[in-house]
Amino acid sequence: MNDKNTGTVIACRDLSKTFTLGMVDVPVLKGVNLDLQRGERIAIVGASGSGKSTLLHLLGGLDNASGGSVQILGQDVQKMDETQRGELRNHSLGFVYQFHHLLPEFTALENVAMPLLIRGMTRAEAAPLAAEMLEQVGLAQRLNHHPAELSGGERQRTAVARALVTEPACVLADEPTGNLDRNSAQALFDLMQRLNEKLDTSFIVVTHDIELAKRMQRMMRLVDGVLLPG
Repeated sequence: MNDKNTGTVIACRDLSKTFTLGMVDVPVLKGVNLDLQRGERIAIVGASGSGKSTLLHLLGGLDNASGGSVQILGQDVQKMDETQRGELRNHSLGFVYQFHHLLPEFTALENVAMPLLIRGMTRAEAAPLAAEMLEQVGLAQRLNHHPAELSGGERQRTAVARALVTEPACVLADEPTGNLDRNSAQALFDLMQRLNEKLDTSFIVVTHDIELAKRMQRMMRLVDGVLLPG
């Protein structure tokens, strides 16, 4: 079995990030350590502005750290160029945001197929895989609908399907229920839990919702730039 199916998916050591505002250095992350195992679900909570989204971007190789290291499936992200990072993200990670970021001119099916097309699949190869994933999130009847024709919950479920269609080792979700009502938020968390159990995909979910965070296997809190047990 390869590393994608077993062991540590994401690991960071002494991860730090400092932003420079004018003449002032503002430290946001001050030595974060984290190990995420295959199939594990972790919630990260913290005050607004505590650096939760910054941490997620670093873990996903979307930004450069000021210090420390991030490894995705044993590969050191800090030592990669942008092309290598992009390939690693496409093959190993999925992303879900508070705002779904679906492309309005494309159907749900076309949006979900996009990561597969970027990977080099043909439309004929990608379409059935995208349709199957949309069926798994309960949208088999909405394949040809555009985002404007979907409810808020349906748009987020489409975004989750897009994140999972490549069968990533981990999905990084930044406030995925932030724009949803309580019932839709509960349903989305239920969906992520079912897909986690079915596909063995790991989840790191940044959320302000403590009740939903408690449903994850592990909750961690970002306080003063350090990640602590929740």
